[in-house]
Amino acid sequence: MHTLELIVLLKAALATGGLMVNWVGLARAMAQLPPSTYVEFHQTTNRTFQPYMPVVVLGAIIGGVALAVASGIHTASGQLSAFGAVGYAAVIAISVPDVRINKQVARWLIENPPPDWAAVRARWIRFHVIRTLFSVPAFALYAAMVLRTT
Repeated sequence: MHTLELIVLLKAALATGGLMVNWVGLARAMAQLPPSTYVEFHQTTNRTFQPYMPVVVLGAIIGGVALAVASGIHTASGQLSAFGAVGYAAVIAISVPDVRINKQVARWLIENPPPDWAAVRARWIRFHVIRTLFSVPAFALYAAMVLRTT
């Protein structure tokens, strides 16, 4: 069971870490870029984050559910795991608008972004911050679960 706990904690750490890096580093930088630079940067970073983030976030959800079942849903560890999984499920749900925006930005011409590009960028950043804020307590719940069982 400790191996599963550590794997789930690692997936959660990678998910929350990726979201935090994107928020603290990339999104804040994106907010300062001029139109064509923003579009090119967003398109490039999306190609690197897109295959990675769903794997670690879904891994955190599936792992949390597995731990809740294995620990017993009525135990403290099971409940911490279940609530952590719900937190990462919220991350996925909140990510739906971000994914739509990513697909929209992917179709933009770097040299000629649409007139509303800044509003789209602001919306993407807003959804990203919200999902990141859901991931932090979800990670903390998993960490508390691991600390309870060690």
